[in-house]
Amino acid sequence: MDFALDDDQQLITETVRRFSDRDLRAWAADADRAGAAPDRFAHAAGELGFFLDAVPAEAGGLLEGEYSHTTRALRGYELGRGCAALAALCECNVEPALATNRWGSAAAKQALFTALAAGGLASFINDARGALTTVVEGNDVRVSGKLLGPTLAVAKFALVATEGLVALVALAGAKPFTPSGWRAAKWGTVELVSQHVPADFILARGPAAAEVATTILSWARVSLAARAVGVSVGAMEYAEKYAAERVQFGQAIGTFESLIRLRDDALTTAAAARMLVLYAAWQLDKQLPAAHDTASRARVIAGDCVAKTTVDAVQIYGGYGFVNDYPVEKLMRDSRAFEALLGDERFGRVLAQKVA
Repeated sequence: MDFALDDDQQLITETVRRFSDRDLRAWAADADRAGAAPDRFAHAAGELGFFLDAVPAEAGGLLEGEYSHTTRALRGYELGRGCAALAALCECNVEPALATNRWGSAAAKQALFTALAAGGLASFINDARGALTTVVEGNDVRVSGKLLGPTLAVAKFALVATEGLVALVALAGAKPFTPSGWRAAKWGTVELVSQHVPADFILARGPAAAEVATTILSWARVSLAARAVGVSVGAMEYAEKYAAERVQFGQAIGTFESLIRLRDDALTTAAAARMLVLYAAWQLDKQLPAAHDTASRARVIAGDCVAKTTVDAVQIYGGYGFVNDYPVEKLMRDSRAFEALLGDERFGRVLAQKVA
């Protein structure tokens, strides 16, 4: 296995790192307080190829050939180091675009790709808790229930995966919702009341829907895990800088053995999680059957890592860590979304083993 980045991956990684360090970190605090991205964010991210990178070139996008999940994981890590909420906006169109391009009808592709090429956003919702109900009407379906997730406040379409159905759902009447984490990610709720989903917008149904949903979830989990590791490392970068400047008992607290160990353990866990994330992404690119399990476990480890690491960063700051004048308080709040989104695959594996 070759661990070296190719020229394109190296360039993308360096470019996104600069964008993250220079722009996302500068915008993060104000975006969190306002609950919205700055006006110049969409243009800056679009200039770097976000939003349309999974849309085929012939449909007005940037994708030529096969999509690289490894490259996405590399850039997701850098985005996470910058701002989790703005990173979520950068990545939100990927799952809907890839899934529609692979399994969607010509009508579904036309509707989604036209909206995205015009600057629209989409969202992926996994109905892990069974909140949605479906009623079949001939070849069409009607869906009822509440959707909740990032980008839904402004999304034109949601790619919805529920039991026995994967479909592209046109959205209207979304209500903004601001959680404690990822506050700038344009969260929203949408109440579907017998929402009509025409046959052309159904990507998979019945037994085939489970396999399609598993593949889409693997894409999303790898991306989510990569960003979680980025947040973990970013938290420790902030903590290291603070610890080098904060003096107690006549010396910088960064020289205290307990804090050195705390930070080193956090970075060790993050390094291990990052390797598993990249391995899962590589398996996805190779279309290996084991990719789905690896992606799930990578998401679990990365979620645990970001939850603990951000708390440790707050501890290094001491009482200041809970003040929003400092960055780690926000990162601790942001970490919770990485655990909550897409469902609890650990619980799913336990149930699967009991059934087996």
